Amino acid sequence: MINRHFVWISTTIFIITLLISFLLKINLSNILGKFTYSPLLLDYGIQTKTGGVVSDLVTHWNYIIFLKKDLSNLFTLTLGENVNLINFPLHHIIFSNLNFIDSLNTYLISVLIISFLLPLILYFLIKERFESLDKSTIIILSSIIIILPVFQYSAIWGNNHNTALIFFSAGIFYFNSFIKTNYKKNTRLIFSIIFLSLACYTKQFYIFFFIFLLTYLINKISLKRFFFISLFIALCAIPGIYYVILNPLLLFGLKQTTTNFNSSILVSASMILFYLIPFVTQTIINNYDRYKFNLSYFYNKKIFIISIITSVLCSLNFIYNGNIGGGVILKISYILFNNSYLIIPISFFGIYFLLYFSQNTLANYVLVILLLITFSSGFFIFQKYFEPMFYIIFLNYFDKYKILQSLQKSNYIILFYFIIYYIASNYIYFLGL
Repeated sequence: MINRHFVWISTTIFIITLLISFLLKINLSNILGKFTYSPLLLDYGIQTKTGGVVSDLVTHWNYIIFLKKDLSNLFTLTLGENVNLINFPLHHIIFSNLNFIDSLNTYLISVLIISFLLPLILYFLIKERFESLDKSTIIILSSIIIILPVFQYSAIWGNNHNTALIFFSAGIFYFNSFIKTNYKKNTRLIFSIIFLSLACYTKQFYIFFFIFLLTYLINKISLKRFFFISLFIALCAIPGIYYVILNPLLLFGLKQTTTNFNSSILVSASMILFYLIPFVTQTIINNYDRYKFNLSYFYNKKIFIISIITSVLCSLNFIYNGNIGGGVILKISYILFNNSYLIIPISFFGIYFLLYFSQNTLANYVLVILLLITFSSGFFIFQKYFEPMFYIIFLNYFDKYKILQSLQKSNYIILFYFIIYYIASNYIYFLGL
């Protein structure tokens, strides 16, 4: 059991790092290195490095201003042509209709405050699923999300990422609640679909989760109920389909040749393994016997064969052009060896442990496939796509008892792993690596 005082001290420090970064507008990412000020943000009195999510802030705020002036701009302005935005605009519709948001500063403060809903929802999700865990462990697991770099910069720079994740997590909460009622409370499933739809209308790639949801339900409810649920999902999709017709960039604009389908699977697997490493390591430590070191409980012949075949096939003609995205492992491979070879064995372990922690159900195998292929359009693949989305999905839909093996005895490794990741990622960002 984690010491209660240690929990509160750690959580407080996590929150303080976020608040300091917000107040100083540094995100711990622009202290060192050469400064190139964002000229657009200088007009708002914000001196900060340009590029990345900082540039995205200008895009988000300008579009919010357009909608504040006239909501019909939602249909008269074409995404990617009249404005730089390439996401569904629910985040911007919401904030443009909040009358108290009359400046960039009030917008940034509002996004920061709302972002704290995400670890709060995650706390209740973990509490509901892992009843045997003590409160201190649940707090630590949910507060880790605060120091994940993507959560922090999204909260600090008014990004729509956290808004989408809040809707996504709320959808998962109601879906889990529906499951707990033995699939009887239809209203909870309806709320789940609504919140998941809102997540998609904020960041469109969350659409993949509906495939998992329907696969999960297909043999759990009657065919009649399944039909009506599918119909309701289709009705929720109608505004999105209409908006895609107006803005085809949302569907077709991200197709590039930065990578190919098989290479994207390896890149995604390597990114996912990055979040599985602490759970695997903690499981080893929790099961350690000083008289007999044995890792046989990890071995599964079927999973091994599937993983090795998939890794070998996907490694043929590996392509990832450019130094943008690619994830932590690919960047380390280039730093250490000046090539991408490291990603092949790492991706094998990513696929292996994804399958190892997966529940032995059709829905979970579908979920694994979706996680590996969703970002295969050929566009740059960013670590932020999986963070903290995969962390949330993993704790909710992967094998409960295998996860508990890494949580019940000691879980300091998980905590310190993500602290080191936070520090290291910011150091890398300092130097522009």
